[in-house]
Amino acid sequence: MIDSNTLRQPAVKERVVQLGYLLKHTFTLVGRDPGILRPWIRMSVYGVVMASLFFISVIALWVNNGDIGTPALLLCLLMFIYKYFYYVRQELRQSWLVSEALQGHRRTASEAKARVKGFKGASRLIALFEMVFNGALSWALRIGRVGVLMAILLKGLREVWDLVNHYLLPSVVIDGYGIRESISRMKRLKENVPETLAGVFGIDVAARAVGTIMFPIYALMVLVGLLIGIWVGDPQSPYYLGDPLGGTAMAGAGPLPDTLPITALPILIALWIAKLFSVVLERMAASVKVIYFSIFYMRITHADDIVPEIRGELEAYLRMEAEDPEPVAAPGSQGNP
Repeated sequence: MIDSNTLRQPAVKERVVQLGYLLKHTFTLVGRDPGILRPWIRMSVYGVVMASLFFISVIALWVNNGDIGTPALLLCLLMFIYKYFYYVRQELRQSWLVSEALQGHRRTASEAKARVKGFKGASRLIALFEMVFNGALSWALRIGRVGVLMAILLKGLREVWDLVNHYLLPSVVIDGYGIRESISRMKRLKENVPETLAGVFGIDVAARAVGTIMFPIYALMVLVGLLIGIWVGDPQSPYYLGDPLGGTAMAGAGPLPDTLPITALPILIALWIAKLFSVVLERMAASVKVIYFSIFYMRITHADDIVPEIRGELEAYLRMEAEDPEPVAAPGSQGNP
């Protein structure tokens, strides 16, 4: 298993730079088979629908419209639970499509679906692990009832799992190994990493880059929504949020008006728009990581199967280099460990 000591967390600036590099060069590489992007599109649509149902439920329940709000909220909760299983299946499909493209094959969506269908058990286990680490651990950290050391440990476990998960996906769908066998092989995988790539085996690629990018966007959208909410503020609106100046000594002082009613609906809509953008970006980042680690896995275990004309390009991509090195011949001994 991956040693947590080798897990390197990029700095904030490095996260964003990594994500930008990977977005640019990943889509250049997958141009060999545009079908690799279909799982990302499906996951993005799923996430957009789920987020939209949540905001629809909030907006409806705010005005006590339970006929719309309650069903929307229940459906959102069901989608939230099921998303782990749906996303894992799509990521497995994407990983397999990447491996086939590297070998010069173009596969259809139906072929990818049939391939993943044969690994239902492993797919469900990965989804359950994902639910525990990204669900239960996130909840434990958010409620703030854990000590500092425990919080550090939980965050470390989540980061290690994220890295392990991205090695599990290709191991399962490309070589057909089970979860236990895939994890036991990771130490041997590390021993087979070429010296030129040894430094990136334990990198949590573009870690939390999306959160870094989205924070100012959320702040800006909230500000815009607040300004619009003040502009259209109406105490008679069902979304009336309140009047921060009402009954205070500041009311009417200087340039301030006597009242400043705020309507919540523009703020909710602004958050909704920001969330949709965040969902698409999150799914894009997740797909980029799946593609990156699938290429890495193929480079370690099936180097001879990669078409020769792209080996040098892949080597530079995996090291996240701006310049492509000379083509690197696949070593003859790089078979399955």
